[in-house]
Amino acid sequence: MFADIDRIQREIKAKAAKKILIQAPEGLKTRIQEMANELETVLSINVLISCDPTYGACDLRDKEAKTLGCDLLLHIGHTDFQAKAVLPVIYVPYKIEFDPIPLLKLHINQLKSYEKICIFTTSQFLGTLDNVKAFLESKGKEVFIGKHYRAGTEGQVLGCDYSAALPFEKQADCFLYLGTGMFHPLGLALRTDKPVLSLDFEMNKLIDMKKEKNRLERIKAYNIEQAKEAKNFGILVSIKEGQLFIKMAERIKKRLESAGKHAWILVSDEITPNKLLGLKLDVLVNCACPRIDEDFELFKKPILNPQDIDKIL
Repeated sequence: MFADIDRIQREIKAKAAKKILIQAPEGLKTRIQEMANELETVLSINVLISCDPTYGACDLRDKEAKTLGCDLLLHIGHTDFQAKAVLPVIYVPYKIEFDPIPLLKLHINQLKSYEKICIFTTSQFLGTLDNVKAFLESKGKEVFIGKHYRAGTEGQVLGCDYSAALPFEKQADCFLYLGTGMFHPLGLALRTDKPVLSLDFEMNKLIDMKKEKNRLERIKAYNIEQAKEAKNFGILVSIKEGQLFIKMAERIKKRLESAGKHAWILVSDEITPNKLLGLKLDVLVNCACPRIDEDFELFKKPILNPQDIDKIL
């Protein structure tokens, strides 16, 4: 069960909620039924469970909750980054206990050429930051931990926000990610010229992002060249509150059309390749979640960011 279930119950009581909707990432859904049962039993409230996937605090199901007559949304797995909501939201970050020091000791030689290191992670592994900082400092390193400007959390990054790391770009010799997967360390690597390494807790490796960064940069350069000659552009917009950039999409549409291109703004909640079937498009412009860029092979079309438009016009 979630360790802070008592805190959850206190906050629901404080907000006098009688009917709530729970949303959680796919990996945590196996535990949500147990939570729903306990909340209904202890608090005598009605609990609904959202079956839609959630990708972050940018992806709140608050409007659905209000439509269903709920007076509160319980968002599991992510920290609050100040997305607007139409009803109260309780955020329940999910913390994973992991001791990274044995793994770091195993690969410490890969960090010997870096004296100043900025460390960062995601909400699940925030508990690893202090131990890693202390260990690196015991090895004579100078360690930086920034603060996320929206969440106010030290050392936490989002796939669309690296404000807890990028301010140290000039001071740090490298960035060190603590966690799992390629998405977050690679996202930072594509935004900085400094080395980015990932201490991957699942693969038990310290991975330099340089090779993957170079691969994606080559693909991006190719996509930009293809887009220069393309005629039909689809501009992707998500209606998720934290991903809704319709004004940006409208500006891009005008610029493309002024350059003699055809452009359509394509709106969806969750954007998938299947939803674009039947549309005659040469290039996609992503004005939604950065994760869509990772799926360019699934979309089978060049995917550009808004910043790339200057390069093709």
